Amino acid sequence: MTLSTTVHNGSMTAASACVWPPTPRPWPLRSLSEAQWQFWEVNGYVAIPDAVPASLVRAAARAIREYVGADERNRSTWYDNTLDIYADVDADGKKPHHGPAGMVQMFHHASLWAIRQAPNLHAIFSDMWGTEALYVTCDRAHFKPPRDSAYPAWNNPGDVHVGVHWDVDTRRSAWPVPYTMQGVLYLEDTPASQGALRVVPGFHRRLAEWSDSQPSNRSAERPEGAAAEELNASAVSVAGAAGTLVLWHSAIPHGPGANFGPSPRVSAYVTMHPADATPYVGDGRDAESALGMPDAGTLAYLEDMQKLVLRDDDDGEPSCAEEEVEVKAGAPRAAADGRSRRQSRERRVERWRRRLPLLDEDPTEGELARRPPGEGEDAGPAALTPLGERLVGLVPWSL
Repeated sequence: MTLSTTVHNGSMTAASACVWPPTPRPWPLRSLSEAQWQFWEVNGYVAIPDAVPASLVRAAARAIREYVGADERNRSTWYDNTLDIYADVDADGKKPHHGPAGMVQMFHHASLWAIRQAPNLHAIFSDMWGTEALYVTCDRAHFKPPRDSAYPAWNNPGDVHVGVHWDVDTRRSAWPVPYTMQGVLYLEDTPASQGALRVVPGFHRRLAEWSDSQPSNRSAERPEGAAAEELNASAVSVAGAAGTLVLWHSAIPHGPGANFGPSPRVSAYVTMHPADATPYVGDGRDAESALGMPDAGTLAYLEDMQKLVLRDDDDGEPSCAEEEVEVKAGAPRAAADGRSRRQSRERRVERWRRRLPLLDEDPTEGELARRPPGEGEDAGPAALTPLGERLVGLVPWSL
């Protein structure tokens, strides 16, 4: 298969506070409909049904349920894991693979890689970016059972997952917010009440106006006080059938809803980013600036995002050494952007080859309490299709 790698974006525009493709869009669509694109433009998010084949969706859902130990016939097994994946360790000194945050520390299972390489998924992201020359992230999965008074530990998902938040810096000092996006694939039917993703529609178009009423030193990660109440009240739940891909611009406040349904929410996070980020980062940024946290793979997920912790050795290998860079509130973001570089192609390949997690602060498979189902300590990298080899970086795109 011959893939076009032409970037059809012309010149991205910094509309208000966010970089956005010009209107009319200067590239054709081959998977999305015009109605879906127009919804994306207006609302900053879009739900795309049947994004990948149903067989791949079912296989991934089964693998996640097996990994967390959830027996459909025994509800109590949905709640067995109560440790905080970000802070706790078990009696054996291992880090939890799952907990009340809902996040599942499973990054490289064959079922997830089968989804990441699905041609239609790539076609969708190609439509979103205007180029087929993309890299795929090795993000985690999600399993969130319903709230139940019999299991109170699961009613508190932790500060990171309460209300809406951002995974990029949306403060004025960071403008324009790059044209970048995040995605979650529903692996089972997900009604609005079943922990579906919540987003604030159209916020990317009013970020500048909203920011005028906010203090310059506000949190980069989440709204606070009255602003949090207002944005959480205006958030909507994005329901979808199994196989629905929900995409949102990273300037959109978002977060998982509480699950009041009868079944767990089972999903997988997946995103693709352009091999050449130059047209999308915005004026004044280096071309190697990361489009977002999944794109960088080097940003520590700290609560206030005031510090960036980098682990980037000259040889491209992940390093345990940490260097902290203080980024003061309100300071020009360029001071941080120069250091939060995108992953090189070689480093992306290493993440696949060595089965490394999305972010450097995430635990490796050897540090976790259990291995992915069917994949022991000697498991090698996932099998790749010709398209997958390009999405990983094993075969370079011709730019």
